[in-house]
Amino acid sequence: MSAGSTSYLEIAPSNITSNTRVSYKNGQPVISFSIGSQDRLLIPSSVRICGNLAIYESGTGDAGVIPLPTTPMNINPKLGCMAFVDQIVLSSQKHKSTIEHVRQWGRFMSSYLPNIASKQEAIGHLGVASGCMPNFQATKLGVVNNLNGSSATSRQFEGTSFCFPLTCGFLSSSEPISLSEKGGGISGLAVDIHMLPDSQFFNNATAYPDAFYQLTDLKLICEVVNPSVDELSRMMSVTSGVREYNAISSYYQTVSAVNSIINFRLGLSNVLGVFMNFIPSQYLNNLTYDGFSTLPLIDDLTAGTIAAVNQVIFLRGGEKLPLQYDINTNVRDQVASVVADPGLVREYINSFVPFMRNHKSQLNPNTNNRVGFDNVEDFAEGGQMFGIGVAMDNISGDGIDFRTGNFGVQLETTLTSGLAHSAFLYVRSKQTLAFSAQGLQVLV
Repeated sequence: MSAGSTSYLEIAPSNITSNTRVSYKNGQPVISFSIGSQDRLLIPSSVRICGNLAIYESGTGDAGVIPLPTTPMNINPKLGCMAFVDQIVLSSQKHKSTIEHVRQWGRFMSSYLPNIASKQEAIGHLGVASGCMPNFQATKLGVVNNLNGSSATSRQFEGTSFCFPLTCGFLSSSEPISLSEKGGGISGLAVDIHMLPDSQFFNNATAYPDAFYQLTDLKLICEVVNPSVDELSRMMSVTSGVREYNAISSYYQTVSAVNSIINFRLGLSNVLGVFMNFIPSQYLNNLTYDGFSTLPLIDDLTAGTIAAVNQVIFLRGGEKLPLQYDINTNVRDQVASVVADPGLVREYINSFVPFMRNHKSQLNPNTNNRVGFDNVEDFAEGGQMFGIGVAMDNISGDGIDFRTGNFGVQLETTLTSGLAHSAFLYVRSKQTLAFSAQGLQVLV
């Protein structure tokens, strides 16, 4: 290997034997990979998990029953194969220090991905790489009923191949990561992927309580750089230092009242942005519903009546922050309006990427409106993309301190039925990985 050259690593799971067929149903909820300690630099954006995903309506293992095109069961179109990831945990292989832990990763991606990627990308490379599709029917034909690799004699069913990045803060950095045990390295990287229960993975599958998904041919791939002699010497001479990165943290609350103040104790010192998505609580871990739906507040499930959000106020310790004004939506004065509020939408987009730099999104009048519905699949283009968010600091990059004061969202709604909604909050914050001779420490 020449200095400055790149090498590509293909890593098998460390807790699963070769060629094992993995499923949550069979008691294998965690997939572990280990990128060993070495005097090389990891390109974080190159890290991907690859394999095949097969879907069965019943049975076990390779004897499972492959769903027919007439079988109504489906999965979330925005996520496709990515839906099986529930949590991502990154830690130092040697020190066991947790660097980043992203919970409810699938719900994070169900908002994040369609807000930073276009429909053309969903149709194109995202669909090819991970089975993401622009609508429910395409997902059913392209993933659920994908008979690629099936065999009538052996009953082996490989299903849909995938290879997608593990989107999180630490692996989104453009700066290479030293894998060395010396010179400020992280002493190898351990990657644990917690799988999603089948009850959350499927929708429209009430008639198939034994439905399950199965993974095969799993591997982690990544790119590493071989430093030159001089570069390696400089790396080894470093005895202490810090590495900054933007981490993703998640929190959970419920909403059921007309006027609600949702408080979260973040305990973070450098908060850059927050966003929240909603779903009726009974949709979660329920084979009937799409548990990854990012729906507006719903007042009546039977009638398909959407509750209005009349006002939103963001708070820190009870005081307005970062906005010094209330967001009074259009529907507050125009009750019959079916148009999403532009101010609310702008702040929501701004929480992901600075609004003026976000050049692609699947957010449009079809995916963000106040039209009632009878079924989630009635929504065009993969379903609703409702959410509430705000950027805390898109200028200095230092963020806002929430170590003491709670973050709060005050909502004025027309939610009169008392229907419980789950609110998932995702926080983007700057964190610091400090290293010394004593080991690693994450400063939040």
